[in-house]
Amino acid sequence: MAIQKQEFIERMKRLQASVRLSELEAFLVTAQDSIFYLTGVTYSPLERPFFILVRPDTGVVLLAPTLDRDHLASAPNVDEVRAYWDYPSPPGLGWSDGLLELVAGIRLLGVEPSLTQEIAQVISAWQPQAVPLIERLRLVKSADEVAMLRQAASYADLGMQKIIQAAYYGVSEIEIFSQGRAVQIQIIKETEFDPLNTSVLTAAWPARLGTQPHGVPSIADRLKDGPHIGLSFLRANGYAAECERTFFVTSPSQNMSEMFTLMLEARNRAFALIRPGVPCAEIDRAANGFLRQEGLGDYLLHRTGHGFGLGNHEGPWVAEGSPDVLEENMLISVEPGLYIPGLGGFRHSDTVLVTSDGYESLTRYPTEIEALTLLARRSMTRLRGALVRKAVGVA
Repeated sequence: MAIQKQEFIERMKRLQASVRLSELEAFLVTAQDSIFYLTGVTYSPLERPFFILVRPDTGVVLLAPTLDRDHLASAPNVDEVRAYWDYPSPPGLGWSDGLLELVAGIRLLGVEPSLTQEIAQVISAWQPQAVPLIERLRLVKSADEVAMLRQAASYADLGMQKIIQAAYYGVSEIEIFSQGRAVQIQIIKETEFDPLNTSVLTAAWPARLGTQPHGVPSIADRLKDGPHIGLSFLRANGYAAECERTFFVTSPSQNMSEMFTLMLEARNRAFALIRPGVPCAEIDRAANGFLRQEGLGDYLLHRTGHGFGLGNHEGPWVAEGSPDVLEENMLISVEPGLYIPGLGGFRHSDTVLVTSDGYESLTRYPTEIEALTLLARRSMTRLRGALVRKAVGVA
């Protein structure tokens, strides 16, 4: 499974049409994901910048370091590949010299909003316009992209399955982290594996970090009382997905069960609105607005969701203030969360496809509290966990 050559050709044509509609003479592409999106060529820039100059009606030119020139020449939709020496380079041979030559004579130049300050300073005399042309192209996915995202979501589900199977009272964080290796092996075995565009994270946020959803667990953390948030967060061969579940390794208290139920209801209210033509801000108001009506506004820390594609976080943004409106073949997360000091965090997240008349959740791991309350002793799992801890020196 992979994106076909013709799709990359069509993507470049669509970008050229966008440049024309924006009344620009040229558009400079610099972001790694943007170049991958347009060409399908896997590369790692490290410190060396890469550039594609796209004009509406003439050939596409790519500028790359010399050691990457031949590799980038495999792009199916680039007419000319130029090279600079290295980073840094002697005067006259560096990327800035090549870039100035590339944009010479252009009066109306567009650039990506993510353009680095280092590059912006070199072309400041052009007064370039930052325009999210590629971000707009990436919002709605093609059939092949949906297939790639569906595949990524299946591995996100697998990661969550591994997390839940590894969990027991007192399990260490390193045991949960180690489950990601099994998922990566499956990706290698079953797909056209792209090592530079694949990453897998399996983790569990312990109750002590329940109010810090972007905190970092210690590998020695142990999961005991309270709600824990399992995260299966990955990118498989360039396309991203996630599955998150709140789970328990002891019987949840009545208060925990009530917060879990309210979180599920907020999700249900979001799901009920997902279909083409619905503003993303309306979905956020339905989910987080419900939690605020229940008197829980002080325990909200974030929007209801975000988009997926090449990135784990990209548009459309399911948030109040977002101008995005859902269209068929967009991908979003649904993840309203509650973060209550002294109690913990409550959040599920799914990777969701917008269909012609509604939605399809591409991640399908069980969501109900009964399936996510893990009380079995799991003697063999504990033994395997002890071996993992011993191997990495965690007591």
